Amino acid sequence: MSPTLLKKIRLATLLSIPVLSHFSVHAEVSVTPATKDTAIESVATQVLNTTDERSAQDKARLMATLSELTYFSADFTQKIFSESEELLQQGAGTLAISKPNLVNWQTTEPDETIIVSDGETLWFYDPFIEQASAYSLAKAIDNTPILLLTSDEKTLWDNYQVEQKNEQFVITPLNQESQIKSLSLRFSRNESSTTQLSEFSFKDATGQVSQILLSNFNSTDAPNAQLFSFSLPQGVRLEDKR
Repeated sequence: MSPTLLKKIRLATLLSIPVLSHFSVHAEVSVTPATKDTAIESVATQVLNTTDERSAQDKARLMATLSELTYFSADFTQKIFSESEELLQQGAGTLAISKPNLVNWQTTEPDETIIVSDGETLWFYDPFIEQASAYSLAKAIDNTPILLLTSDEKTLWDNYQVEQKNEQFVITPLNQESQIKSLSLRFSRNESSTTQLSEFSFKDATGQVSQILLSNFNSTDAPNAQLFSFSLPQGVRLEDKR
């Protein structure tokens, strides 16, 4: 696979209500089309209500967990897999987050790319091709899942469904047009019982999955504020898509 194609894969990657399968109703009703339709509608309503309630509880638990992380920094390793689970690329870098809406994601391997959210604009910078792109933060959230970790805003989270599976939370956008189809977060606690984000992964619309493992997690020291500002380097071409 050519370096140019790998670079496109990396840049693209960084940019359902569950069905209850064992739900039954025991009732004696006359077998007519009308009563059948009514019974089916009643069952469907109960399933949806149960699912919605469970999702709301799972979302509340996730929001409570995220509320413990006002800011953090970490190192990461990343693997990107195709829909057929073929390993496409591996990478490494650093991540820093501060609420609300501040992100610094810097890939150092296999080559350097930088993503910065300053709270209003999301910047993508590729030093190798000397190009930067600027996006409105509000428009970028659906396609940049890491931004969800920076916000406790209820109106934003109303756009997502959450399901908890043991220590993992699976987040699914309600917007069918989103390029990110799911985001999974896994938390742990260190020796002092402090919450840590240990890994996360997301699947995009092409079926590619990106897995990120975090290390050297630090939620004690606030990241340097300069990490969340971006100045266009001299000679770098800007694509302004705000």
